[in-house]
Parts: sequence; structure tokens; C-alpha cells
Amino acid sequence: MVQSVICELLLFGACLLAVTLSLRAGHYWRGLGLALIGLAALLGAFHYAGMETVKPLHQAASSLSGRVSLLLIAAASLVGPARNALLLALAGVMLWLPAQAALAGNVLALMVIAWKGRSRHWPLAIAGCLLFMAAGLLVGTQGEWLGIPRLDLFHLTLALAVGCWLLAGGPPLRQQAEPRTPMRLEKEG
Repeated sequence: MVQSVICELLLFGACLLAVTLSLRAGHYWRGLGLALIGLAALLGAFHYAGMETVKPLHQAASSLSGRVSLLLIAAASLVGPARNALLLALAGVMLWLPAQAALAGNVLALMVIAWKGRSRHWPLAIAGCLLFMAAGLLVGTQGEWLGIPRLDLFHLTLALAVGCWLLAGGPPLRQQAEPRTPMRLEKEG
């Protein structure tokens, strides 16, 4: 169980750093998506440390994160009331879709995240997306792999994916806009 706690905390730490940098860059939706992943990881760390009372919260946060986090990360710095309303509607749809349709939505979100021109280091963005897909489609969470619980490998793979996205950075410097502040958002909205 200690190993599971460490894996969850590594994922939480990667997400915390990514959230901080996303918010600093004005990418609020990306920050929220990463925060949901981080929250699920932190609750998982408490659960695997023996706090059984957080198990339902961990399951709920993991389910919510699995449905909408990638969509929010893909939306990154979306601004404007109409676009934000569309994003929230899409997130609501993702919550109610059957599992296979939600998987297709997440694959589309990963394609947007990996889109060339969104990151300063595009190959790292693609690596993060491939790692994210590998975590869900290849590693999984049930059983063991070479004596290591797949759940731990799943969380480590997600932490590596978030790390790749951190290293990939935001848009190329020539495309970066000013960070969005609450004052600028009022003018834009």
C-alpha cells in the first residue's frame, strides 16, 4: 500500500506543478482539468494510506476526472461566454455518455492536445498523449504486471504523461498571448 500512496503522490505532484503553470499562463480550463486529475490522485493517496472513509470521494473524483479532464485540458485557454458555455455543455454530455462514446471523446481531446502548434515542443506533447492513452488502454488498473500492481503503473504512466505536457510547454513563443487576468477577461467578455 505504501507503494500505491507514493505513486498517487507523484501524480498529484506533477498535476500540482502543471496546475500552477497553467494558471500562471492564463490557461484556466487546462488548470481545472489537471486539478481534477490531481484531486483524484490526492484522494487516492489518502485512501491507499488506510483512510477508507475517502474511498467514495476518490471513486467519484476519479470518475469525474476520467470523463471531463482531457476535454478541459484540450480547451486550455478558451475564452468568451459562448465558447465557455459550449465547453460546459460538452463536459455535461461527457458525463452522461456511455463508456465507449466517452472514450471516443477523450481520444478526440487527446488529438487536440497533441495538435502541432499548440506546444513549444510538439513531440513531447505527443509523447504525453501516447502515454495517457497507454495508461488507459494498455496498462489498466486491474491485476499485476511483472509483480507490480497495474494500478501503480497506471498512476506512474499518467504522471509521466503530465510531465511530458509540462516539458512541452504552451504555445510557441510567437503565438503566445498575454496572460489572461480577471481585468482582461472583463474586457474580452
